[in-house]
Amino acid sequence: MVLIVFLLATGCVHSEQALNSNSKHDGHERLKVPEPIEINIAAVGDIMVHGPQIRAQYDPEAKNYEFRNNFQFVRNYIEQADIALVNLETTFAGAARGYSSYPLFNSPDAVAIALKDTGFDIVSTVNNHTYDTGMDGMIRTQEVLSEQNMDVIGTRTDESNPEFLIKEVKGIKMGVIGYTYETDPWKGQKTLNGNQVDPAVESLINTFNYDTLDEDLMRIKNQVKMMQSQGAELVVCFIHWGDEYHRSPNNNQIKMAQALSNYGVDIIFGSHPHVLQPISWIQSEVDEHQTLVAYSMGNFLSNQRYEILKNRYTEDGIIVNVKIIKDLELNQIRIEDVSYVPTWVHRYYEKDKPIYEILPVCDALENLAAYHLTSEDSIMRVQNSKNNTIDLIESEPSKQIHIAQ
Repeated sequence: MVLIVFLLATGCVHSEQALNSNSKHDGHERLKVPEPIEINIAAVGDIMVHGPQIRAQYDPEAKNYEFRNNFQFVRNYIEQADIALVNLETTFAGAARGYSSYPLFNSPDAVAIALKDTGFDIVSTVNNHTYDTGMDGMIRTQEVLSEQNMDVIGTRTDESNPEFLIKEVKGIKMGVIGYTYETDPWKGQKTLNGNQVDPAVESLINTFNYDTLDEDLMRIKNQVKMMQSQGAELVVCFIHWGDEYHRSPNNNQIKMAQALSNYGVDIIFGSHPHVLQPISWIQSEVDEHQTLVAYSMGNFLSNQRYEILKNRYTEDGIIVNVKIIKDLELNQIRIEDVSYVPTWVHRYYEKDKPIYEILPVCDALENLAAYHLTSEDSIMRVQNSKNNTIDLIESEPSKQIHIAQ
């Protein structure tokens, strides 16, 4: 269980202070106190690959796909984290199947290469599009990501594999699990995105159903307790939930967040609404434990734009940064700081070809030309994105969540 302590004004206790507090006063050598461990976690929302993006990233001369340019301006923010998580809302079923987007997503493997190159470590593959290309596509997606040395949560290739990930980061054991909501059943069968899931692979996908939520929460609770029994000192849940295009969490999200806090989950990263929702703290009803919940981190990359949806918020995202400190002397872990980087998906044209780039909006507004912001419309849109994101995330100053410096 993680202790939530913020030292925004004074920072951590310095090692010098710690040494002084543990000194012997009889002239003997001072006791050496081990330095605390610090890890930094970064998480982002949805990676979506729509048809215009697939066409835009094709290189006719090389006859291949390249997506790394999409991430060039945010790469530094992801790389500097000790562990970085992302939600992949597409599948890698292979070129032979044919690349496609909504309603059934299948993207080039080059997306996985770009994610690895950007610095992502853990990919949630469980969402309403997990089964868009069936069992084969679901399995191959995991294999492609594993080939890039990224860990997968939410889906498995085999029942012998655990339903969660235990990952040691600089001496801190993290338990990480992913879950998605189910769509309405069809003839008694579980569905995702309206697609019937073969009963033979149902157990390979971590899902919950709003109609049986109490029962499904018990399964999640058991898995949280199992992670803790296997040494997880920090428990993170990546959950695909909520209502699309709604900027506030619904009652089911709030109910689940409270339950997960009661179970001892430390951090909840949310996805699916395709717009940002607040970041909040949930107080456990059973002890003093608190849980950080980012209800929705928005779209990190997509073609969901105002021109298509008449919704500017679908262009916005955030990078959520969580600093974790482990006090080795007390054997305690705490969340030390929470910050965020507002992001915006910039689409512009060169020689009639669209270019997609994820921009860290504060940096971009300080150097427009360097971030290819050359039109009045794009400058206006990125400024609006910044204002809307800050207004939403920092609506309650008491949350102690601040924009990254």
